[in-house]
Amino acid sequence: MAAIGAGSGHVRGSEPDVSITFEDQESNGRSVVIAEVATNKDIFVSIRDENNSIGRTNLDAGVATDVTITLTDQITESQTLSARAYPASGGSRLERDDALVSVGDNLPERINGVEPQLIDANPNAGFNYPYYLYAPDTFEDEEPKSLLVEPTNTGTVSDEFEEHRKAGERTISGGFGRQIAGELLAPFIVPVFPRPRAEPVDGNHYVHQLDDTTLSLESGPLERVDLQLLSMVEHAQDRLTDQGYPVADGIMLNGFSASGNFVDRFTMLHPDRVLSVTAGGLNGMAILPLEEAEGHTLPYHVGIADVAELTDEPVDLDALDEVNQFLYMGAEDNNDTIPYSDAWTDDELRQIALEVYGDDMIEERFPRCQEAYQEAGVEAQFRVYEDAGHTPQPAIDDVVAFHRRSLEGKDVSEFGQTIRATPEFELTPKNPTVGDTVELNASSSTGGTSDITNYLWEFGTGDTAVGETVTYTYEDAGEQLITLTVILENGSEREFTDRVTVTETDDVSAEDEKDNDETDTDSVVNHTEDDETGIEGEIDVDSEADNTTGDETGMDDETNDVSDDDGSPGFGVVGALAGLGGVGYLLKHGLLDNTE
Repeated sequence: MAAIGAGSGHVRGSEPDVSITFEDQESNGRSVVIAEVATNKDIFVSIRDENNSIGRTNLDAGVATDVTITLTDQITESQTLSARAYPASGGSRLERDDALVSVGDNLPERINGVEPQLIDANPNAGFNYPYYLYAPDTFEDEEPKSLLVEPTNTGTVSDEFEEHRKAGERTISGGFGRQIAGELLAPFIVPVFPRPRAEPVDGNHYVHQLDDTTLSLESGPLERVDLQLLSMVEHAQDRLTDQGYPVADGIMLNGFSASGNFVDRFTMLHPDRVLSVTAGGLNGMAILPLEEAEGHTLPYHVGIADVAELTDEPVDLDALDEVNQFLYMGAEDNNDTIPYSDAWTDDELRQIALEVYGDDMIEERFPRCQEAYQEAGVEAQFRVYEDAGHTPQPAIDDVVAFHRRSLEGKDVSEFGQTIRATPEFELTPKNPTVGDTVELNASSSTGGTSDITNYLWEFGTGDTAVGETVTYTYEDAGEQLITLTVILENGSEREFTDRVTVTETDDVSAEDEKDNDETDTDSVVNHTEDDETGIEGEIDVDSEADNTTGDETGMDDETNDVSDDDGSPGFGVVGALAGLGGVGYLLKHGLLDNTE
C-alpha cells in the first residue's frame, strides 16, 4: 500500500479532516478502486496521472469503502496514479494518496472514437445549422450506447454566429456533457443553434430554451429546431455506424439552465425518442404535463394544452412515463427568468406561470412541478441540492450514474426525493363510534423543502385543535370531514381533508369488529395538496384505542377541544394558533378580524 501523502490541507497538529487509502492494484485500464475514504465534510476525489485528471467522484461526509472510479481515458500501461481529495465546493487539496496501478496484457480491443469535429449544416438532411460530434474510444466488450445530446447555451443574444459556434466548441471539448460521454463511453453531439438578437428573428425568440415563440415559428431557418435536432441525431448515428463505431437507439439528454429548459421541453415533445434526460437550473419551472391547473388553460411552455396545435402531435403521456427523468435545482439558486421578456415574451403566459407555479423557485415552484407530475401519473425524479446555487456541480456524479442506470435498464427512483409538502395522518380507531376518543397522529407528514412548524386540525364539527398528535371525541353519529393543515417554515400552507364515519355503538356488529380487528388497526392517509375536497375514501375500521389526553400533545383539554356556541374555535385554540405563527391560517378561515 502506498503511504498517505503529506499534502493535507488540515491545520498542523490537528486530526486530518480527510484520509484516503489508495492501494496498489491491478486494473483493466478503465477504472480504479479506492479502498477507503473517511471524511467529515463533503468532498470530491480526483484520480490523476502525471498531467491530468482522468476520473473523479463526489463523496458525502462519512466513511466509504471500495469506491470505484471510472476513468475518462483508458490507461494502457502500468503507472502510478494519485487520488486527491478536494472540498465539494472547491478549494485547496485536502489529502492525497498514490498507488501503482498495473495493467495486464489482455486488455479488450479498443474501438477508436471520434475527436471533436464540426459537422456542417445540411438542409437536405433536415438541419439548417451545424452540430459538433465527439465519440470517446470504446471497447469490443462494451454494449453500444445511446447518443448523448446537450444543446448550446451561450447565455446571451448575438447575431454573430461565431459566438454560438464557440460556445458549442467549449461544450464538446471540456464541458459537463463531455465528462458524461467520457465516463459512459457514449457518443456525444452538441447542436449549434443561434440565440439571435435580430436575425433571422428577434431576441424574443429564446431558442436555447426552446420557448413558445421559437416553437411557434412557421418558416425560416429556425423553424422547428426540435425536428432539426432529431435529424442531427439520425445523421450522427448513420455517420458513426459507417465508421464502425457502435451506437444504440434512443437519445440521452443533458442540460443546465437554458439548455436544461431545452431538453426538458424537448422530452415533453418527443418522449418516444428519449431514453433519459437530466435537466437542472430550471428556474423551478419544469414544463407541466397538464392542460389545465388552478383554473387556467396551460399553453406551451407552461403546460401542454396547445402542443397538438403547434406540432400536429399531442403529448404522449404514456411514453413520457417511460422516460427516465431527473430534474434538479440548487437550494440557493436565485437565477429567475420571470423578469425577462426574452424568456416570457407573452405577459399573459408569464402571469399564468406565476399563478400556477408560485413565486419562490424552491419552496413553491419546484414542489408544484412534482405535484403536477404526480397528478398526470408521470414518474420523474426531482431533487434539490442543499447549499448549492445556480450550478450543476453537486449533481455531476448523480447525473452520470442516472444515465448509466438508464442504459442498463435499472431502476432510477433512488435519485429522487419528495420535495413537496405531504400532510398525512394516522387515525385510531379508523371508524369510531359515538363516545370513542380518537387519536390523530400527523408525525409522518413531511414539509418537502421546508420544515413544518404547526399542525392545525378541523374535525367537521366546528371544533379545532393544534399539534402533531391530538385527540378528539365525537358525540354524534354521522359523516364528518377531518382537515389537517400544515404550516411550513416558509409561510405557506398545505391541506388534506378526509371523511370519517362515526356510528352508534349498536350499528357495528361483533362479527364486523372481529373482521376489522383481523385486518387493520390504524390508517395512514396520504394527502392531496390544497385540494378543496381532498376526499379519498371512508375510514372503516372499528378498533379500540387507548385514550390519549391533550396533555400528551403539550395542550390542556380546553385547548385541544374547545368551541364557542356558534361553532367557532374557542379562545384557547385561537390564541395557540396566533402564538404559533398561524395568523395567515386564522385570517384565511375567518378566525381573526382583518379590518385593520
